[in-house]
Amino acid sequence: MSSPPDPAILLTGTILMASCYGAGALTLVLARWSGRLAIAAGHVAALAGAVAGLGVSLGVLLGDQGRTLTLPLPVLFPFARLSLSMDGLSAYFLLVISLVAIAAALYGPAYLRAHSPDAGRARQAAQVLALNVFLGCMSFLCCAGDALTFLLCWEGMTLASYVLVVSDDRDGENARAGHLYMVMAHGGTALLFIAFFALTERAGAFDFAALRAAAGGLDATTRTALFFLALGGFATKAGVVPLHVWLPRAHPAAPSHVSALMSGVMLKVAIYGILRFAFDLLAPVTGPLPPSWGWTVLVLGTTSAVVGVLYALQQHDLKRLLAFHSVENVGIILIGVGLAMVLCRREAAGVALATLALTAALLHTLNHAAFKGLLFLGAGSVLCRTHVRNMEELGGLARRMPWTTGLFLLGAVAISALPPLNGFVSEWLTFQALLGGAGHFHGPAGLAIVLSAAMLALTGGLAAACFAKAFGVTFFGRPRTSHAEHATEAPASMIAGMVWLGALCVVLGVAPGYAVRLLDAPTAALLDGPGASAVVSIRGPLVLSAELALTGTGATAISMTVLTALLIALAALAWALRRGSSGVARREAPTWTCGMSPTERFDYTATAFAKPLRLVFAALYRPRREVTRETAGTPYVASRIHYYGEVVDVAETQVYHRVQRGITLLSRIIRLRSTGRIHGYIGFVLGALFVALLLFGVGR
Repeated sequence: MSSPPDPAILLTGTILMASCYGAGALTLVLARWSGRLAIAAGHVAALAGAVAGLGVSLGVLLGDQGRTLTLPLPVLFPFARLSLSMDGLSAYFLLVISLVAIAAALYGPAYLRAHSPDAGRARQAAQVLALNVFLGCMSFLCCAGDALTFLLCWEGMTLASYVLVVSDDRDGENARAGHLYMVMAHGGTALLFIAFFALTERAGAFDFAALRAAAGGLDATTRTALFFLALGGFATKAGVVPLHVWLPRAHPAAPSHVSALMSGVMLKVAIYGILRFAFDLLAPVTGPLPPSWGWTVLVLGTTSAVVGVLYALQQHDLKRLLAFHSVENVGIILIGVGLAMVLCRREAAGVALATLALTAALLHTLNHAAFKGLLFLGAGSVLCRTHVRNMEELGGLARRMPWTTGLFLLGAVAISALPPLNGFVSEWLTFQALLGGAGHFHGPAGLAIVLSAAMLALTGGLAAACFAKAFGVTFFGRPRTSHAEHATEAPASMIAGMVWLGALCVVLGVAPGYAVRLLDAPTAALLDGPGASAVVSIRGPLVLSAELALTGTGATAISMTVLTALLIALAALAWALRRGSSGVARREAPTWTCGMSPTERFDYTATAFAKPLRLVFAALYRPRREVTRETAGTPYVASRIHYYGEVVDVAETQVYHRVQRGITLLSRIIRLRSTGRIHGYIGFVLGALFVALLLFGVGR
């Protein structure tokens, strides 16, 4: 094993990362002379920061030892000092952030110039600055060594992403999406503030070491209450059902490379928060975690996976469809996290299964970042060239955008968990952990895990159906509008960003051992047990292949090398058979359409594709539709039929709309007490202060 990295190297890399992201502020100055130069310089700064973050994270993970760097800022915060703590978990999530950030930095300049050519220099420079702030805050949040640094970076991440969501103000829907995101995000942030400051009050300090020591003296009820407060805050940012309503609105509104970061990375920062809080800050010194923690996370994950993919199936907006799939994949990650919570710190077999479940969750975190980032960038290329997100208005893009088509297909195969790409590996490991967990428990607990495994299987099948629809309707068939008819391939720099993530999908699928070895440090530290390589054995050369075998809990094994070779052989056989039949006489004739001339409107639509499932799951969807007919001369012949259909988000209509009505009613009641006199308002403030002093100050 390589030697631990020198602290000076880590410090240098951290300072370099901060300097590069901070250099994004120069875009505001450069925009005075050249908007193109400002955009390019800002994305170069983001690229340099991402490369620096990649180097720092690999240095920690390959060295298998974390370093703590304390950076005191007495002028800004005389009551606390900020610190950065680099351990295996923070380094792994910094790795995930940096890998997707590289693709976004390559993709962004050409996208902004093509998609928003008339946005103005100042607006584009502000977008690039917000992008650098967004990346910097996410990176340093994962490296935070104290509660204050964590919360400052969390808020900076939220504000920067809000600016990016509402950056295109030509569409009022974007502003509404941004406002909803801001309300939901700060509701979750309020829960995090309560959880963190309840711990800091007991610890008397902000650093994580003091919080761990203070948590050791908490009783079980208080510990559980703090966990659920933190879970609510992190689950809101992660888009977990039923706290997901902001996500399908905000992610499509943002620029596509920002959507890739929000979906592929920002949601994972919330997963990092759950892991840090549950396994590190609040974990009991001895004994297992409280059972309610793991079962709650497992139920939330299973529900999110199924509900996310079901709603994705009914979407026609390509980016909104991908956003719902983010809900699904966050659910898959949480299935692994929840199972690890249930099984950790028990007997040896339970610890091995917990390690396997956590390995699957962390590996899927990286895999989802790669293929979801690729899919959002592919959708952005389609949007950039057609200015359309509705799949019903596309079609025929395979011949016009061959690179985008091939790379989007790569991402679609990966997210559908089909071999030999990366999505298959992590979902296969998740299945193995669930099946092992079902055998570990008896009675209702084992049945619940079996049900979760069944729901995961259903999710995989529905995801494949969804992307068969999305890919076929978008790229195959005939162009259904002039936008699709005149589409051209995306610029080379945008293709480069997609190729980077596509290569990750292939490498992580064919040779997953590279990623598994990086998981040794975080899994061993969180579970106080063996690392990932102890339960997922890697055999054979790691140049282009890796064989995974589950040991200790069974003899289940799969060779990605053999599987990949078989698929290549089958593809070669199909090509040879087609080539061999080329001499057979073939005759092509137009499709008979009852005497009418066929048009692109005859193609199978996304709505028709998803209708059978809409009927099966009507209780969840609660579909609405309107059909109107226009006649010409006689009521028996329709000249045009208008069809409008929508699927209702039950959480939004049954929960959030009612909450909104309650808040509106309360606001009207409060408004009746508004006199407009400043003296009255001062009196209210003084009265509230007096009551607070009586409640909290008298006993001290």
